[in-house]
Amino acid sequence: MLDAATPMGFIAVSDFASARLFYEGTLALQFVSQDDFALVMRSGPIVIRLVVPLTLLVAPYTIFGWQVDDIEAVVASLAAKSVRFEHYSFFGKAQAANGVWTAPGGDKIAWFKDPDGNLLSLSQHAG
Repeated sequence: MLDAATPMGFIAVSDFASARLFYEGTLALQFVSQDDFALVMRSGPIVIRLVVPLTLLVAPYTIFGWQVDDIEAVVASLAAKSVRFEHYSFFGKAQAANGVWTAPGGDKIAWFKDPDGNLLSLSQHAG
């Protein structure tokens, strides 16, 4: 039933103006629309609704991510736009200075936060 439906994501933000600057200006997502309820962006075939809840609760885990073909290039491009990638000491030397962690199976992942502290990720899968 939903296996062929296109998913959409929801991300809570504190205000539409700073969210649009980040998601459109920095991440280069496509602006779709905005009303009193949501700022709507598109990333490929996926629609992301950025919403301002009554109380913003930032999750302590990754809430949204993108699978990319060349994580090193995307990390470098975002870092050039002042995106700061997270570093986790428990990954040790498996996480490079640029924030890219290489998992034992060869997958690569990097994490960064939006202006509200939502944890986002990039991943490049080995297989």
